Amino acid sequence: MKYMAPLRDDEIQTLHDMHRSHPSRHARMRAHSLLLSHQSYSIPHIAHVYQVDRRSVSAWIDRWHTMGLGGLYDQPSSGRPPRLNDAEQHKVYNYLQQYPKDLKKVVQALEQETTKCVSTKTIKRLIKKTLCLETDQESTSQSA
Repeated sequence: MKYMAPLRDDEIQTLHDMHRSHPSRHARMRAHSLLLSHQSYSIPHIAHVYQVDRRSVSAWIDRWHTMGLGGLYDQPSSGRPPRLNDAEQHKVYNYLQQYPKDLKKVVQALEQETTKCVSTKTIKRLIKKTLCLETDQESTSQSA
C-alpha cells in the first residue's frame, strides 16, 4: 500500500495552512489528502472521501514526491487558441476608441483590415477578458 513519506513539521504546517485557506478548492483537497495519507489512511479510503478515482490520489502523492508543493496546483490546460493574435487585439482596442458604442463598426473595420470575420460576441469577450486582467492586476498591486 502506498503512503506518504514521513513529513517534516514545517511541511505538515504548510499543508494544514493550505487545506484551511487556499483559494483553490482543488489545492485544498489535495493538501488534505496528503495529510490523510500521512496519517496512514489508505488511498481507496481517501478516494472515497473525495469521490475521486484512487489513481488520482496516487498521482497527487507522486506529484508531491517529485514536485513538492507546486505539484498540488492545477497545471495550465491548453484550451482553444485565440481568434485574434496580439496585434489584431490591439487593433480592436483602437477601433473601440473610435467607435465605443458601435461594436458592428468595430467588427467591420477589423474585417476590412485583417480579413478575419469575428462576431460582436467575440469583441465583448475580449473586452471582458481585458477588464478582468486589469482588475486582477490592480488587486495584486494593492495587496503587495
